[in-house]
Amino acid sequence: MSVAIADPSEPRPSLRGTAILITVATLIAVAFFALAAAPYLLSSSYKATLYAGRRLPLLVHIVFGTVALFSGPVQLWLGIADRRVELHRRLGLVYMGAVAISATAAYVLALNPFAGWIFGSGLMGLATAWLTTTGLAFMAIRRHLVEQHKEWMIRSYVVTFAFVFFRIGSVTLPAIYPGSGLAQAQALAWACWALPLLVAELILQGRKILAVSA
Repeated sequence: MSVAIADPSEPRPSLRGTAILITVATLIAVAFFALAAAPYLLSSSYKATLYAGRRLPLLVHIVFGTVALFSGPVQLWLGIADRRVELHRRLGLVYMGAVAISATAAYVLALNPFAGWIFGSGLMGLATAWLTTTGLAFMAIRRHLVEQHKEWMIRSYVVTFAFVFFRIGSVTLPAIYPGSGLAQAQALAWACWALPLLVAELILQGRKILAVSA
């Protein structure tokens, strides 16, 4: 039985596109935090009527969701580029802990949503997808399935970015299609994570299919 050994002189594939994509995602995340998340943390009266009696789980959701949002790009870069393995592991624990806490707070918010049960079910679906993708990424790396781990972490961060997609949709959708704000919020509660996750899956699996010679 022969074993193929990688040639160390063989050039590694360029990561320029990945670096650009992660940098853009980071900049968008910073803008989202400044414009959409920070007001909740800086003012107790900001949209207080929407989250009356639920400010604590809201703040927990925002704070730890922000930790996941900002640690995710660094984590992805270190993993995809295979650099600083020990830092990657430690940061992975931070990311997983943040996801677990923020998703738990999301379940609390989803049980008493301000926009009805459709919105609440979408938020609950998001929390479930968040925990599932992150959990499977952890299970994969525990079994030394590196490529599967990378793919599940990409899916996990796509779900993390759902907060950003929701805010983008809440701004652009009324301009494109004026209508009921309640109906739009309910649609976005599902679309903000389900559609990006579908696109990510098409890219991940499509690349594998196209890489095989016909």
